[in-house]
Amino acid sequence: MQQRRLGSSGIVVSDICMGTMTFGSSCDESTSHAICDHAFDAGINFFDAAEIYPVPPKDETFGVTEEIFGRWLKTKPRDLVTVATKVTGPGHGWFTPPVRHGRTTLDRHQIIRACEDSLRRLGVETIDLYQIHWPDHGMPYEEVLESLTHLRRTGKVRVIGCSNETSWGLMKSLWAADIHGVDRYQTVQNNFSLINRRCENELAQVCRRENVSLLPYSPLGGGVLDGQVRKWTATGRSFFGVPADGE
Repeated sequence: MQQRRLGSSGIVVSDICMGTMTFGSSCDESTSHAICDHAFDAGINFFDAAEIYPVPPKDETFGVTEEIFGRWLKTKPRDLVTVATKVTGPGHGWFTPPVRHGRTTLDRHQIIRACEDSLRRLGVETIDLYQIHWPDHGMPYEEVLESLTHLRRTGKVRVIGCSNETSWGLMKSLWAADIHGVDRYQTVQNNFSLINRRCENELAQVCRRENVSLLPYSPLGGGVLDGQVRKWTATGRSFFGVPADGE
C-alpha cells in the first residue's frame, strides 16, 4: 500500500481511505467491523466518517457511524489509525441536516460543539483530520478557520480540511488563512469519478499549486458505475432518501 502526505502536514496515510457512511444503515455493526478489519489487514490506515452518518441521514441515526467505528477503533493501536470525520454544514437545499435540530451554521459554537460530540462518540482524545462537510458561504471564512484553528491549538484535532467545496471557496479559504494567520485546509474531499470529472478543471489546479490533497469520494459514481443505481431506482430510493423519480 502506497503512502501519501495530507497537504503539507505531518500526517502520512495509505493511498486508499476507507469510507464508513453506510455503517449503521445498510451495514450492521458486525459487518462494519469486519469491513474495517479487512481494510486494516490490507494496509489501509485511513478511515473517514462524519457526524451525520450513516446515510440516508435521519434524526434517530445521526452519529451512529462514529459510535460503531469508535468501538472498532478500540481494538487497534490508536497511533496506527488515522481518523477523519466532519462537522455538518448547511445542506444547500439537498436536505435539512438532522443535526442539532437543523442548526448547522458554521459558527464557533456549532463547530466546537460538534467536535466535542464526535470525540465522545469516537472515544478518542484527538481527531486526526477534521473537515467541514459542506461550506457555509454566508460565514466569513476567517471566522470558520479561526474556530478550527482553536480546536487544533487545544489538541482536539491535528489538521483541518473541507468537503464539497468549490474552487473559489477553497482558494478564498486559503487566502483568508494566510491573511489572518490561521490554519489552512490541508485537504478537500469532493465527488470525483469517471462520470464526475469536475475536479480535473480548476480544483485540480488549486490543489496542485497550493499543496492541498484531494480526497475523492464516490469513485463508483454513487452506484452508477457498478449497477447499484438501478437497484435503488427499482425500489424508489436514492442517496439521501429522496424518491428516485424526484417527486
